[in-house]
Amino acid sequence: MSFTYKFAETLVKLSGAKKLFLLPEDKILNYARKTNAKHPFTVPTDKDFIYEVEEIDGYKNLVVKNNEEKAGSAILFLYGGGNITCPDKRDLQFVKRLAKETKKDVWFSHYPLCIDNSIKVTYEFLYKTYENMLKYYSEENISFIGFSSGAVNALGVLLYNNDVGNLPMPKLIVAVSPGAVFRTEREKKMAEDLRDKDAIIAPDYLYNVENIATKGEDIPEYMIYGPAGDFSNFPMTHFYYGTHEVIYAFANSFADSYDKYKAPYKMHLGEGLCHCYPLLTFFPEGKAAQEEIIEILK
Repeated sequence: MSFTYKFAETLVKLSGAKKLFLLPEDKILNYARKTNAKHPFTVPTDKDFIYEVEEIDGYKNLVVKNNEEKAGSAILFLYGGGNITCPDKRDLQFVKRLAKETKKDVWFSHYPLCIDNSIKVTYEFLYKTYENMLKYYSEENISFIGFSSGAVNALGVLLYNNDVGNLPMPKLIVAVSPGAVFRTEREKKMAEDLRDKDAIIAPDYLYNVENIATKGEDIPEYMIYGPAGDFSNFPMTHFYYGTHEVIYAFANSFADSYDKYKAPYKMHLGEGLCHCYPLLTFFPEGKAAQEEIIEILK
């Protein structure tokens, strides 16, 4: 690990930011509501890109284009935030970089969160979003990328498709740090072993997330535990995990499910690194991983 990463990790640990994930469900949701109120949906005003808004059921996708006409290919970007917080400036910066360097249209989805709705509403919206994308681009010219809960959703919407839909699969998925609720002792033990090494997330949140995601509804198991889903015909998937994040505990579970359905995948592991490290480019390991991801998406 680089000195820059180690120094930043130490600062994050000293800041106590991890304490948020130790709060009870109601306080976590109240924090999310206050945070989201500060970041309403807006269309950027810069002239570097062409911006369009695709609205479905009252929720918006911001389409970032290099030219007036749509490109021949596109990327669906699903940001992270535990399915409870909205995107921030860092997400938009990454979207712009994706659009610029891949020359593709990037659909920046502001999908429904699990503040007042269950995860089922999220998947229904994302399914309709992908269905809408297929009106403009062929499936072999569409890729998905998601970070954290966004990675869960990138996988989940295609599990939803295998469950109730019939859309063709996209070309590939990049899933950075997808997690789930705990379902095996292996996952619980590994997460606890990583508790003190993870500078950002405490395992406690993963015990709360089931209630947050379901809202008491009876929903399919794969919507809260992705490895339980049907991965038949899934496209090539690139997983990224930091080996010091508690969510790394789910890597083997996803790998087992992909193996079961003979779906292609590759695990990219950041040794000693944190949750969603490819999103952070101020240290060399994160910068290199992000550049690698952009090359994959080209």
